[in-house]
Amino acid sequence: MVDSVTESEAPRRAAAGERALRQRLDSFVADWRASLGDHWDGAKAGLLHEELERINAEAEALDLAEVAVPTLELIVFLCSFVETGAIPSAVQRAALGSLVDGLAPSPVAPKPAPRVAKRAPSGNVRGQVHYLAAPERVIDALAPTLGAQRFLVRPFETLAPLQLAMAESPPDVLLVDDAFVPQLHDLLEVMARAREAQRDPPVCLVLSEAADLARVLYAQRAGADAVVSSRDPVAILARIEEMLEQRRSLGYRVLVVEDDPAQAKFCESVLHHRGITTRVCADAAGVAEAVHAFHPDLVLLDFYLPDANGIEVAQIIRAEPGCAFLPIVFLSGEQDLDRRFDAISMGGDDFLTKPVKPRHLLMTVESRVRRARALSLSAGSARGERRGTLSGRDVFLQELQHLAEAGGEACAALVYLAVDEVEAVRERIGFVTAGTLGQQLASAIAAELPFARPLCAYGEYVFLALAQRDDELALREALEQARSRLAARVWLSADDPLRLGFSLAALRVSGPVERAEMLIRRVRQQALGVQAAGGNAVALDLRDPNAASEDPRVRLVRAILRTGADAANSLLSFQPFAPLAGNLSGQYLARMQLKPPRSSQSILIEPAEYLPLARRLGLATQADKRLIRLALRQLHGRGEIGELRLFLPVSAESLLDAAFAPWLATELRAQAVPASAIALEFDIADLIELQPGDAAIETLQRVGARFCLRADDDSERAQRWLQHAAFSVVRFERPATAVATGSAWSALANRFAAVRSLGKIVIASGVNEMADIGELLRSGAHYANGALVCDWLTDFEFDFAGAVL
Repeated sequence: MVDSVTESEAPRRAAAGERALRQRLDSFVADWRASLGDHWDGAKAGLLHEELERINAEAEALDLAEVAVPTLELIVFLCSFVETGAIPSAVQRAALGSLVDGLAPSPVAPKPAPRVAKRAPSGNVRGQVHYLAAPERVIDALAPTLGAQRFLVRPFETLAPLQLAMAESPPDVLLVDDAFVPQLHDLLEVMARAREAQRDPPVCLVLSEAADLARVLYAQRAGADAVVSSRDPVAILARIEEMLEQRRSLGYRVLVVEDDPAQAKFCESVLHHRGITTRVCADAAGVAEAVHAFHPDLVLLDFYLPDANGIEVAQIIRAEPGCAFLPIVFLSGEQDLDRRFDAISMGGDDFLTKPVKPRHLLMTVESRVRRARALSLSAGSARGERRGTLSGRDVFLQELQHLAEAGGEACAALVYLAVDEVEAVRERIGFVTAGTLGQQLASAIAAELPFARPLCAYGEYVFLALAQRDDELALREALEQARSRLAARVWLSADDPLRLGFSLAALRVSGPVERAEMLIRRVRQQALGVQAAGGNAVALDLRDPNAASEDPRVRLVRAILRTGADAANSLLSFQPFAPLAGNLSGQYLARMQLKPPRSSQSILIEPAEYLPLARRLGLATQADKRLIRLALRQLHGRGEIGELRLFLPVSAESLLDAAFAPWLATELRAQAVPASAIALEFDIADLIELQPGDAAIETLQRVGARFCLRADDDSERAQRWLQHAAFSVVRFERPATAVATGSAWSALANRFAAVRSLGKIVIASGVNEMADIGELLRSGAHYANGALVCDWLTDFEFDFAGAVL
């Protein structure tokens, strides 16, 4: 009866909440008009801004998009004045008033929902161009020239059809004849109202035969981005590509890494209303590709993702070429200050606590991007240089060296692109025009090779680039197509066209090199060979030199460890520790086996096989994280943990990784698993070899997990670790051979006694015979595990209470 009453009252309460919210909105509008309608009061505007934020939050909670969307737009616009104390101009106040009026109830029927703006066709089309010119002023060769470079051109002779077309599909570029400049401002206003919030405004170029200063200023005041004082189609094309490259470099771009669609949509909405371009990535697996393709100015990163945590993702981003100074702002409800400081110390720049206020989000994003760009300009950093058309040579060499050392599964190559017969070209065009050609080449190559960054001038009409694609075939096809399009272009002028041949060479970057300059020399020799054979062709050496000689098992282990951890590629099993002299139940040793793709469970890669390969590949810590993440997920799924504890074998390399301890703390919190539920087991031989310091051990101890030592070494160097206070548990494996006077365990009796005298717990593993139990009881072992106790289990289902040894 109670449930039925609750269900019947729910719609009534929602309706009452909506009525109350609309009354508050009406009060807000009335207060605005009374307080700020005639004059500006900064203090009052701040109070109204806070009230508007509360209204917006309630509208979001009630799922009232018709209130949430317009209030958010006003919040974003208003916060720029509230935060800075700036006084809006008359035009800005009129715009604010218009937005406030939009919140007021309207006596007329609601307007139909606006049509969704159509985007330019995908595929090979680079963008839409709207061209406004009277019939007698049309440049006949312009549309074919732009069309040959994959621009979709729509000509218009009058304003009315152009305005209608812009309402349906705002263009990427607007070309306006000089005669229409008086109407340009109104035209751009129509376009601003029609375009989607997340789209950049179009590049607007005025085509004029005269270049006097008065005409240029008049056109720019009307809203033009630039004036082209030439009617040559090739010159206009070059100017369009230059402006598009500048637009891409100057516009703020934010990558939102967030698995919650509502939170991602909120961030997008706030940023879009400020004119910031965004892209959403819902998981950690797609972050590297998104950073490489989108070139963001800043990353908003959720601290807890399904397949990774924020610290791990921040490290992935930092490993990308050119991203050492890319601002990363964490988003999370995390309240623990220590955890937040750990995240920032491991690669983050700032931390915003959910729920985030729009003005806090905007101010953080804009200030961080401004600082990063100022740093790029002043220091010539790799990040800033990369965003321009051409990078400096020192920056390019750093990027190349970093790419070679980082490796990766994608196919990466050093590209050398040279104009053929440079001497003949130089004689043909002369000294002055040579500069114009160089500018056209830089803009065109940047446009035709968007997948190749950074781009660097290497000599006269010679360029270097770093190109990446998912595989060899995709990169080969992209490079061949780009070179063909460049060779098909007309350069300098349509009236006196210049045709150029291009020779392109590419050399795969597949591993560390002694010096980056050596790669450049090798790829240059490839290109010179192409030119010696007649030029205007390609020479691509994209084969992986390691693929033919590399052990297939190494490739398989690398591929598995670089993918997300799940049941499709990794299998966990558990073997219990049966109490002998100990009194704890629920303890298990964990084991992770790797499962090749599309294989049955009968084909599994054991730890003894993949761990040495992982260490050789530098992936030991990734293997440890995979084991821990899978184990914590299983513990989380169990719910009540009680006395359950998993012993997880990990490498000492993880101790040397400064990010490992914060990562572990974040994973434990994300899975709601207490740190006491796991014990990290280190091999004593591993510790002797790597010699981690006490500071690294103490940092990991502060996370709260227990430490266990796997003691397979009886040397003097091992004594330091056996006596180390951090390792409260020592596990011994069954000796391979028995001694003359007794069983195999007799040889360990003295070592058991020494460990027990230090107050440590002794675990004996590999117990396979019943006779072992008596020997272990006499030797003082606290726990035993092995086939005699129980075989490997897929879950925590051992009956400790009923176990008889």
